[in-house]
Amino acid sequence: MRTRWGRTAPGAVALAVAAVLAWFARTRRAVARALLIRAATFAEDGVRLLQVAFLRLFRRSTRPLVVPFLGHGSPQRVQMGGRVVLGRPDAGARLRSVPDRGVLAPLVTPSAAGRSRRAVLRTSLSRFLTVEVTGATVAVGTPGATVQVRSDRDGYLDAVVDDPGLAPGWHDVELALDGGDPVRAPVLVVAPDVRLGLVSDVDDTILETGLTRGLAFLRITLLTEVSERAPLPGAAALYRALVCRSGEAGLPVFYLSTSPWNLHEVLLEFIALRGFPLGPLLLTDWGPGRGNLFRIGAREHKLGLIGRILAEHPEMALLLVGDTGQLDPEIYAAAAREHPGRIRAIYVRRTGTHDMARLAAVDALAAEVTAEGVPMLAVDDSVQVAEHAATLGLIDPAQVDEVRAETRHRRAR
Repeated sequence: MRTRWGRTAPGAVALAVAAVLAWFARTRRAVARALLIRAATFAEDGVRLLQVAFLRLFRRSTRPLVVPFLGHGSPQRVQMGGRVVLGRPDAGARLRSVPDRGVLAPLVTPSAAGRSRRAVLRTSLSRFLTVEVTGATVAVGTPGATVQVRSDRDGYLDAVVDDPGLAPGWHDVELALDGGDPVRAPVLVVAPDVRLGLVSDVDDTILETGLTRGLAFLRITLLTEVSERAPLPGAAALYRALVCRSGEAGLPVFYLSTSPWNLHEVLLEFIALRGFPLGPLLLTDWGPGRGNLFRIGAREHKLGLIGRILAEHPEMALLLVGDTGQLDPEIYAAAAREHPGRIRAIYVRRTGTHDMARLAAVDALAAEVTAEGVPMLAVDDSVQVAEHAATLGLIDPAQVDEVRAETRHRRAR
């Protein structure tokens, strides 16, 4: 026994030392990351103090206001969001009432005719150079209940209203800042008997944003008017066909994106101007906090939201639409595997990449997921989606011609 123990002891000691060193390395990285996030948070707070001083120095508005986001939920529970900020008087009362058919009324925006690039840049930057208000009390009122919530350190509101007293369809909900005027925000209540919903990526799926290309993203985001941003050919007609089949009530659509919440108004205006069906925009917070130095990862964000939507609507399956530019194929494939029987089909649009290895990998993944029982298709345009969706009974065959006509019209412009 002594000889056997003597021979094995060095190996066991080596394994123990390696385990301790690995644990120390992981702990060291975690501590360093936490300290880096804390330092970035302090820096962000310092910038906010300077912003407030700037607003007061130039006699700009320092009155808090609520910038509302679209809400969503079920007759049992709805979730409302928004942000409390300073220095955005133009953001007040920007949302109008939403008809029950889901068509968003135009946003209250000044005429952009003849605006210079400098004016466009100034407006774009104002969406990002806001001062978030921490700890503001906001009342969220529905016919069935009123709840009060407080904004977090980044000014965000996250209100959940149980038994809201709202029938399925679109409704206006009031958000009232303590001592301020109420603002209205549309909320989508999904009927319990809805069997299918659409989840769509935004960036490079319904419009080109250049999110994966830094300089292109900045140019498009900061220097381009919303009215100048064209949708991808045929996308609006395709989405209308998917959610508004003849003889049926409109199906819910959820727009997922890793774009920042600062672009909520811009994307909402784009959806309204270009004839896309209205749906909640589920975006991300850019900046330090919540365990992240910059923002939550695309996989964690989108996969988590898909899981939440399925949990909130247990009788509803989802149709997933995205693109190959980020990780949509991998994320949607994971969703299909994590939620068997709940994903009806997956479509990913090929972006303008010349990475043949990436495209081949997506095609291989699509074949695997399809073999597992969920149709998954990589496509080049909206017509291919419409044609395939028609074979699955997801849209009427006559609507394929509408998608084809809009695609040709957009390409000709």
